[in-house]
Amino acid sequence: MSAALFRIVGWSYLPDFATKQALRLIHQASSSIFHRPPPDPRTPGYALHYRLTFAAVVLCYLIYNFFEASGSITNNFYELLGVNPNSSDTTLKTAFRGFAKKYHPDRVGPSGEALFMEVRDAFEALKDPVVRFAYDRFGPDVLKWKECSTMREYLRRGLLSSSLYHVMTGAGLILFSAIGKPSPIVAWRYLLFLCLFASELYLLLAPSPSTSPPGPFVDAATSHATILDVIFPKRIVYQHVLLLHQVFFFLSVALSRVAPVLFPSLMRGDPIMDQQIVRAMAERLGALAKATEWERNTLPQPHEVLKSDIMHALTMEMEDVVVENKLRSEVGPVKTAWDFAV
Repeated sequence: MSAALFRIVGWSYLPDFATKQALRLIHQASSSIFHRPPPDPRTPGYALHYRLTFAAVVLCYLIYNFFEASGSITNNFYELLGVNPNSSDTTLKTAFRGFAKKYHPDRVGPSGEALFMEVRDAFEALKDPVVRFAYDRFGPDVLKWKECSTMREYLRRGLLSSSLYHVMTGAGLILFSAIGKPSPIVAWRYLLFLCLFASELYLLLAPSPSTSPPGPFVDAATSHATILDVIFPKRIVYQHVLLLHQVFFFLSVALSRVAPVLFPSLMRGDPIMDQQIVRAMAERLGALAKATEWERNTLPQPHEVLKSDIMHALTMEMEDVVVENKLRSEVGPVKTAWDFAV
């Protein structure tokens, strides 16, 4: 719970703070090297620099969160015995005998009794291929499922236990979507949740790695290795699932914080509504208004015989022509806004 709270606080404040500090250093370095002043914070150029720096900071923080979450997962039975997850029964027996000779309580005293009992329980569980099948997928809790005796029973019990997490998470997503403001982030959260569910289902139902050495009738490729197996070769399925749950949590929190900064047009639904562009448009339109007023004042005065209503209509028409010509000659956000309006 404390780790989850720490991640929420971190995603709320750290990306902005780190981005401002990093961008300040980048602008100082670029000014000293290229002898160019940094862009004004009110300009679109500064906004672009901020987004690029923010993206780099977020990527680094995501990598940190990933490995921090992986480090919080406890060791499995294979790691306690010092063997690989696809080790044979003979290798497990040899590893346990070596461990018992070195760490038996008769040799190390009462202080090593807890560790020895844990490793002994690990060895006893892994000797049974059915329990080993279930342990690889659902973790140490399978040792408490005394009513299960076959792989099918263990798999049914494990899938029911895993479904509780997905039901609670799905209900939470629906609740937050109902009480929160409409946002494109909601759809991305649902997509992320579906990816989590599909990945977990694949890991749980994939065949176990072969415990026999490769040969004419044993293919090493039947282990169905995933990217998580490559990154963490000594981890097993239930540890990968726990890591995916944590990754889903901090990615969901990160989406709420990151999307409004990296994709402001997506969040507002209109590409012209970027705050920096709106400010630049307002300044430019103010300059256009002044130029239009000056050109109107320099127009020749009409003859006195013209009627006042005709003169008023002619003046308004000429003002519209001047403004339209100015807008057509503009480039950038003002021109985009004009084309969009027309």
